[in-house]
Amino acid sequence: MVRMWTFGDNKVWLESPDIIRLVNVGVFDLKLLHELNQVALELSATHPRLYLISDVRRGTSISADARKTLSENPEAMPFVGTVLFGASFALRTMANMMGRASALLGRTQGAPFGMVETEEEARNWVAAQRALQGAARAS
Repeated sequence: MVRMWTFGDNKVWLESPDIIRLVNVGVFDLKLLHELNQVALELSATHPRLYLISDVRRGTSISADARKTLSENPEAMPFVGTVLFGASFALRTMANMMGRASALLGRTQGAPFGMVETEEEARNWVAAQRALQGAARAS
């Protein structure tokens, strides 16, 4: 049985072995960021390395307070990698601008971040990150 968390119209669940899935509907705001962090914290005892795959096909934007938090503290996302799929042009542009602003300010993100078109590409992205991070840990 899969445990699911519901935050408004947003749904979150764990897919074994190490993927948290988020279906984001509407605005990704600071409240959702905190709720997502609570889920990750709850699961961290049994799943110390979690990847986030976020379906943002129905997402509309990132709130100003969430943008500020993520820009000032990229570690606010407690995942070893995050990938979005299905982002609109506006959402892709916003995420790219946030990444560039953080880089310019010297706030580099410790965990990889990606944006792809499809769920299959998102899963492939996670598989590639697992391989890279596994190789880095082995050396």
